[in-house]
Amino acid sequence: MVSLVVEDGTGLSTANTYVSQADATIYHGKHLYATDWTSASSANMNIALTMATRMIDDHFSFEGKKVSDSQALEFPRHDIKDRSGYLIDATTIPTALKNATAEYARWLIQSDRSAEEGETGFKNLQVGSLSLTPDPGDRKSTIPDIVMKMLAPFGRPFGGMTAKVTR
Repeated sequence: MVSLVVEDGTGLSTANTYVSQADATIYHGKHLYATDWTSASSANMNIALTMATRMIDDHFSFEGKKVSDSQALEFPRHDIKDRSGYLIDATTIPTALKNATAEYARWLIQSDRSAEEGETGFKNLQVGSLSLTPDPGDRKSTIPDIVMKMLAPFGRPFGGMTAKVTR
């Protein structure tokens, strides 16, 4: 079982999540569609929280800079503002980040959003006179839209809308 080490705002070198299982459960207690979370085992909740944290850190370019070069996670950070433009104390983990981590963890329990989809991405793929018709609705994004919106004040996702083309 994965043991959680919750980042407390001091820049822990061993932290592996932004939110505790207890706080994530409180967050989901206010969520209408929380069944995936509430029916998961404690072990799977911990795995989902660490995976969500890792994927958030790996898929986002955050504003400001890390408090310490020895901290395990991307937060805490200096020079981060909330959605109203107020500076966030560098010794705290923003509530929106904790909530986004809990939300993403629920989505990860629901389905594997990191799996490669294979030959998806197009409604039509023609060889003669090369005709590509993208199908944006055929795959789920790695990071759910709601999580991206929750994290928007702190940075932006790496990359953009791309499609794999092979010859």
